Amino acid sequence: MEGGKDVFNELKDERSGGLPWMVILDGDGKELISSVGPDGNVGCPVDPNEIAHFVEMIKQTSAASEEQLSAIEQAMTANAKKIKGS
Repeated sequence: MEGGKDVFNELKDERSGGLPWMVILDGDGKELISSVGPDGNVGCPVDPNEIAHFVEMIKQTSAASEEQLSAIEQAMTANAKKIKGS
């Protein structure tokens, strides 16, 4: 993506964590929330705390219903089990 590295560096700034790294912006480009949660960058969420932060990102920045948020959490939990092989 042309200019992608510059945008990434500007938005991520000095925050730790590798890729993937996400940020949700409002229409004016103001950060609403990022993938850096209480325990660091959630990356590809597989641990319960990472999934919880990702769901919170969606909850805070969308009109998703509790039913939709629950479906997202369930799908991510199922995917995490596949990734972990359990």
